[in-house]
Amino acid sequence: PGLAMNLNNLGNWLSALGRREEALEAAREALDIYRKLAGARPDAFLPDLAASLNNLGAMLSALGRREEALEAAREAIDIRSKLADAQPDAFLPYLATSFGALGLIHRGGGDHEAARDAFAEGIRALGLPFEDVPAAHADLMAVLARGYSQSCGELGERPDEDLLAPIVEKLGSLTDAQEGESEG
Repeated sequence: PGLAMNLNNLGNWLSALGRREEALEAAREALDIYRKLAGARPDAFLPDLAASLNNLGAMLSALGRREEALEAAREAIDIRSKLADAQPDAFLPYLATSFGALGLIHRGGGDHEAARDAFAEGIRALGLPFEDVPAAHADLMAVLARGYSQSCGELGERPDEDLLAPIVEKLGSLTDAQEGESEG
């Protein structure tokens, strides 16, 4: 597990340096290790496998390999959906993250309708955790809501107010509370 984690980190650092092919190689090696670990102990390593798939999807997308990126993102969603069904409190935020990653891949490929739908699914997945502990999930919810709104804009559509209004209100309340704390 430590080697796989370090390979994922190496892939991220190489990607940040613009060394995308080397980054992809490290990410694939990490994924192979996590697949073996998850096969032997799924309860312990499926979350890491899903995270590694998200990482790989982002790297493939950056290289313009959209179909492979979508495949990795969808596999991560499948894993995280099952984990969230079993333990929603623990895994719904991670599922929302995977929907956000899928949305970004679709947007990068110009498929704004699929991006809109993926971001909306991420918002729905994060809904209960955000409602329960808004401050802990505000950043992710803001990213998902922004991606959703931008995708709607690209399609010339108005965002679904029923979906966004409670989020905007709660994010506004959090911002107001933070500003009040900083003034005090």
